[in-house]
Parts: sequence; C-alpha cells; structure tokens
Amino acid sequence: MKKDIALTLLLTVATLCACSGGSAASGTPTTPSPQKPSPAQPQPGTAAAWTMSGTVKTEGGEPLAGVEVFADHTAFYNMNAVGKTDAQGRYRIPLAHQPGTWAAGAYYRMKLGAQTFEVRLSPNNDTPFDGSKGAVRDFTFRASDAPAGTVNTYVAHSDVELNYDTLQLTFTPDGPNILGSTKTFTRPFVTGSGIQNVPLGRYQVSASQTLNGARQQLLLSSADQKTFAPRVLAEFHDAGDRYGPTLELFLKNP
Repeated sequence: MKKDIALTLLLTVATLCACSGGSAASGTPTTPSPQKPSPAQPQPGTAAAWTMSGTVKTEGGEPLAGVEVFADHTAFYNMNAVGKTDAQGRYRIPLAHQPGTWAAGAYYRMKLGAQTFEVRLSPNNDTPFDGSKGAVRDFTFRASDAPAGTVNTYVAHSDVELNYDTLQLTFTPDGPNILGSTKTFTRPFVTGSGIQNVPLGRYQVSASQTLNGARQQLLLSSADQKTFAPRVLAEFHDAGDRYGPTLELFLKNP
C-alpha cells in the first residue's frame, strides 16, 4: 500500500514538472528567421536597368493617355520596344538585354471627325542611353506640334480694295478643332505667305481691314460656302500636294 502511494506521488510530481516545463518553454520569445528583403521598386522619375520609363504630358501639364512610346536600339536593325501611356500619362517599357544604346520616340494620334492624324514626338532629352543603366525619357506635346494648315486669301474680282497691312481674320471653331478647342482667335494676314500654322478644323471666319482711316468688315466666300457673307463657314482641304492642308477664302468689299 505504501509503495502504491509513493508511486502515485512520484507520478504526480513528474507530471507537474513536465507541465511546468512546457509552460515555460512556450512563454519564451523566439527570434523570427530572417527574411529576404523585397527588391526595391524604382521611384517614378528614377532610371532602372534595362528599362525606359517616363511621362507624356501637354505643355500645360495635362497627362496624355494612350500615346505610343518606343525605344529603338541604335545598332541592331528592327530591335525595338513599345509601350503605351496610362491614364496618368505614365509609361514603363522593358528593354532587351543587349549591349548598346537606345533612342526614344513617341507617336500621338489625334482625331478630327473621321480623320486620324499621327504626330511624332521627341523626348525632352533626346540623348541615346545605355540600356544596362536604363533611362527616364519624358515627352511634352505642344500646341505647335498639332497638325496645322495655311489660310490663303484671294480677291473676288479686280475692283476689290484690300489693305493687307491691316487685314486680319477671326476664326471661331465650328465644333472642337484638332486641339479640342472652341475658342475664337484672330490672326493678321502676312503678305506672301497667308496665315500659317492654323490648327486644323472647321471654322466660321470673318475678316476686317482699315481702309481710308475706317475699320471695314469684309465679305467672304469659301469652297464650303460659296455665297458671300460677313461670316463664312470654311474648313481645310488637302489636295495631296506639297502645300498640305489649305483653307481658301475669297474677299470683297461690302
């Protein structure tokens, strides 16, 4: 009987020791195993190896989405990489791991009615870069980059009196022009060259001059509105010749 009691006590003590040891072990803080750091993501505007990145914006800072940006290898024929800008005007293009330098470029496609015009853009920094180092190449679209045409004026008959030094034409877009603008603007006539670099579009046009000391509103007609009026509808037409898109107006005194 005494042996049974002693054995029971011994087992109880052993059990308590085991429980105490397990509790102490689980309460001991453990050092976490070291983890490999995630590769650092390059910050916007920072060059990364074998990558060309950047933004395409207007001169006013507005981002342009859907612009096709490309990098051409300067040594290997037909080796290029292409990407498109996102809603923030940003792009990122991986490059082939080939030694040598790359040159950047972009195409901005603009729509006017059913027509699409392709504008080639050059980067703000057009220096070719080492592909192994990567580069940031930003682009800026300026209003002067937009497709434009020339406005030519003609007299309706030989008796028309024009003072070309004071002649000016006012254009009001009949719907958004190629730049998406509906703002009215006025341009002076330039003898010998007409009015150049007018953004493509459809316009309501008026003309005025100073004749004999008084300001005079002229009458106009165009290929799109042949009846003379103080304000005429006109748009650019491209005959496929070296002159490019032109808008022709015929003028006469009231």
